[in-house]
Amino acid sequence: MLLNKVQNVFWIYFFACVFFMTGSSLLASDWVPLISRKLSDNWTTKGAWTLQDDGVIHLPEREYKHWKNYENYLVLKDVSVTDFEIDFDWHTSQNSGLYFHIPDLSQLQDRNHKEVQLYENSLWSKPELGDHAAGGIIPGHAPKKNASKPAQQWNHMHVRCINNQITVSINGEVVNRADLNEDAAGKRSAYGGFAFQDHGYAVWLKNIKIKILDEDT
Repeated sequence: MLLNKVQNVFWIYFFACVFFMTGSSLLASDWVPLISRKLSDNWTTKGAWTLQDDGVIHLPEREYKHWKNYENYLVLKDVSVTDFEIDFDWHTSQNSGLYFHIPDLSQLQDRNHKEVQLYENSLWSKPELGDHAAGGIIPGHAPKKNASKPAQQWNHMHVRCINNQITVSINGEVVNRADLNEDAAGKRSAYGGFAFQDHGYAVWLKNIKIKILDEDT
């Protein structure tokens, strides 16, 4: 009898451990760094993005300035998700953005994705922040505050999106929370890949990492 009880306790403990470990792996991945020795390990681009020796990805400023430089975007390879966290440091001479939920990476011009705006807010001239200010979510969700550092200083951004509920933090302060199932954003894809925008302005990126939160990964 005692032996049977010990065996029963063992199997209960064993299956509990298996369930716990399996459940944990389904709920979230570990943080995955997205900058390695070669830019081409994780990213693809036909543009002027380069990986410097100090681990910074840099895009130099050029004369042609327009967000329709689609083929020159910095596109993350082989990652398409619904739920995620992404974390990175950045600054820009004026304008860039993190595109997410891109349904077809070869068709950026379809504008069926969403974007977290990267902007040099010292250049913002309007009395109220709009969705094109730093931390804005395009389309339609302006940040609640300006938490960006002065020009040419590094900013830290953290984006968490679960079930199209998104939170954007800059330098440790929450600047935006939005339900992307509603309004104009709700008409766009809720699943897909990632890219950084080439708007013709200089961009610096470092310490990029992602955590995939989809339950089936």
